[in-house]
Amino acid sequence: MKKYKVFVHGQNFLLNLDGKAEKVGFYTTRFVEANDDHEAEESAIATLRNDPTLRDGVLNEEFDSPMLYVEEIAELDSFDGLTLPGTGFSFYSGDEAE
Repeated sequence: MKKYKVFVHGQNFLLNLDGKAEKVGFYTTRFVEANDDHEAEESAIATLRNDPTLRDGVLNEEFDSPMLYVEEIAELDSFDGLTLPGTGFSFYSGDEAE
């Protein structure tokens, strides 16, 4: 299997931050093994959907779903020195978060 770095943009996430519900967006990178770009995209999105930080913290109503977009996929030679599948989120708020 090939190794991929997948850069993901999340939007419209209603999360409890500092004791207050707020709409935020985020950027994050995930590292996955896959047979091709399409499979890498699906795998990265699945790791985020299963991430307890997001899964357990999302307060959105059904009619106002958060969205995940893959912005960039790059094939890597190795995962040496990387934390798999990736850690952390760079959150932002404001109009672009929705």
